[in-house]
Amino acid sequence: MGGGEIQASIVVEKIKSGEYQINPGGQQEGKLGILGSYTNLPNADILYRNAVPSIGKIIPNQLEIKIKKIVLISDSGNTIETNFISKKVDIFKFGIETPGIASLPQIPKGIYKSIQILLEPDQGNALINGESFGFRLSEGTGFEIKGQFEVFTGLTTNLKINFDLSQLQFDSSTNSFILSNQICELSKATFELPYTPGILILKLKNPIENLDSKKVGIKEIDSVLDQHSLLSILPFVTEDTNVDSETAELIGLNRTYFLIFEAKVDLLQVNFALANIPEVEWVTTNTKSETDAIPNDPEANTSCFFCSKFQSAYLTAINAYNGWNITTGSVGVKIAVIDSGIDDTHPDLVGKIIQNRSFEPAICYHFGIFPYECVAHREVSRPLFNGANGWDHGTHVAGTIGAATNNGVGIAGITWSNPIISINVFYPNARMVAISSDRLIAYGILDAINGGAKVINMSLGGYGYEYCQWACLVRVHTYSLSRDTVRYGEAKRVVMVASSGNDNRRIAPYPGNPQNQGAFPTSFNEVISVGNLDTSNSFGFRYPDSNFGKVDIAAPGSFILSTSTNGSYIFKTGTSMAAPMVSGLAALILSVDSNYHPKDILKAMCSQATRLTQSGNPDTDREYFGCGRINIGATLAALVPPPQRPNIAADCGAIDQNPCPAGRWFLPWDFQFVASGGTPPYYWTYEGGLPTNSWLNSNSGRLIGEPTWWFGPGWTFLIRVTDSAGQTDIRSFYFASVL
Repeated sequence: MGGGEIQASIVVEKIKSGEYQINPGGQQEGKLGILGSYTNLPNADILYRNAVPSIGKIIPNQLEIKIKKIVLISDSGNTIETNFISKKVDIFKFGIETPGIASLPQIPKGIYKSIQILLEPDQGNALINGESFGFRLSEGTGFEIKGQFEVFTGLTTNLKINFDLSQLQFDSSTNSFILSNQICELSKATFELPYTPGILILKLKNPIENLDSKKVGIKEIDSVLDQHSLLSILPFVTEDTNVDSETAELIGLNRTYFLIFEAKVDLLQVNFALANIPEVEWVTTNTKSETDAIPNDPEANTSCFFCSKFQSAYLTAINAYNGWNITTGSVGVKIAVIDSGIDDTHPDLVGKIIQNRSFEPAICYHFGIFPYECVAHREVSRPLFNGANGWDHGTHVAGTIGAATNNGVGIAGITWSNPIISINVFYPNARMVAISSDRLIAYGILDAINGGAKVINMSLGGYGYEYCQWACLVRVHTYSLSRDTVRYGEAKRVVMVASSGNDNRRIAPYPGNPQNQGAFPTSFNEVISVGNLDTSNSFGFRYPDSNFGKVDIAAPGSFILSTSTNGSYIFKTGTSMAAPMVSGLAALILSVDSNYHPKDILKAMCSQATRLTQSGNPDTDREYFGCGRINIGATLAALVPPPQRPNIAADCGAIDQNPCPAGRWFLPWDFQFVASGGTPPYYWTYEGGLPTNSWLNSNSGRLIGEPTWWFGPGWTFLIRVTDSAGQTDIRSFYFASVL
């Protein structure tokens, strides 16, 4: 058993005893992770013992089942349907490429006795060297895994399910492989904490004067750390983080430290012991985060011959086309995407992406003996893997923000010119799902700012937890480090945008409350929180899974087609897909006027947002949509006042004025038309008949005439001036020659 599992088992026992409580008074839910393995694959003689195969006796190299639904049975017999999204699972890849069957959030706390896995009517298929065969269970369309397990608030219960393939057979009459329904057993159940083992994050009210590897210099704090065998103290701000020291000191980043322990140490016990010491501003765990996208249908991949058809609906809903008539962005305004990395080889992203270093956990050793989690870097922030489980998430977000436009390929981004900085802060967990942490996201924010980003998109998040000890005599909260880096970002005038989450729950502003958790970073007041609009009613309704409450503004986020890994395109749904549209708009605003403060950016968006009504209750609709749906065209038009019209100035030729002189009837003459205002240079034209023997210089506005040989009634005509912005003025003139 690893240190993380040891620590998790300690926390579980203290929860059972009542010493620890997580989110007391709030939602009592945990997560369930289901991992797979297989054993006892039969040899060919057994596999084909009752069949005469035309394919020869060949073992399949793929055995894919199509899971439709996962149902939990509680210890009391209640049935709980999970929010599992249909997916295909290749049993033969368990333990190699795809150990994870499912990751299920919002599972009610309690004891369960079995899991039912229900398959699609077309239960699956097998492949042998590219040739497809059917697959079915011997009875029905599902199987049940019996075995007791428990779900705790805030924790993930990981279940290892083993598939026994010893009874796999081939049925030549249906050209299908068959398995018994009694093929699975629960082989192992473990617990995973919502934070990284071995690390606490501490912020003091004053910086440590002489940073020693194991001493803070405050007796009460050092006593606690000694009792729990502290390995090391590491500063958050180093030369490598390259922060603005004055702003960092104002926020207190220079007073923030990582406390390093052995992985088996109960961090909550240390956290509670430090929390109420007067010299401590806050202390918290390194809480984990995930991407905010609802798992996509793998069949949604497309070669994108008809991309414009899929995009036009949401681009019209947010009035993007009119906005692009005003600006398509600026290369001087960079957008950082803190996510799972961006595939910059995609044809629609080539030349658009600036690859930053990545941030991921690694194992370091204190004194070469004690392992602890440190932070490592790769030179670039491309995805660690291709495809699903969140690894194409950042590439999809980047395409929505700024896919190349007018290149005859794929889709159009919200911005056409703004560079995108890729910062990967995700790493794989045991189920190969992309996850991150408070510390990695904080470093990503600092690097984005150092890289010159004016907008940061964070389509990611995790729920904040309140940990209590002994009836909440001591309380601690999470995500304090990313909160301080977000405050630093706002002080550096950086716009930060985040997805609100996809669990159909009310989220509260930082730090949350007993009834409603905060979701971070979206619950921070300094961050623009974005809700997801459904395709129904022309993106006028909230998508059913979109979180509500602390939502500032909304954008389309359902069935959004964008870039994926390996040069492909894919549909995805989630607040993760809505947030980049708001980030794109923020960049367009700054492309028009780079002096906007982050708070003014949201005000500008809201002043022109399309108001939406769904519930009939204004307060509820405000929780659903914030100030409304983004309106790119109207927002940008309001920033750019219409150009001032030019004005023709003259003191002759109008009613109640003397005629303008066309000279003496027997002499050459000229007259200069004059305009003010507008945007020079001007272009002059006329309508009607000019004085005899005269012509107009269109560039200078000078009317040049030979002798008119006439001194009777004069000439009336229209003069029009047009400036470089296309604005015009027109005026009637009367000219006459004299004796």
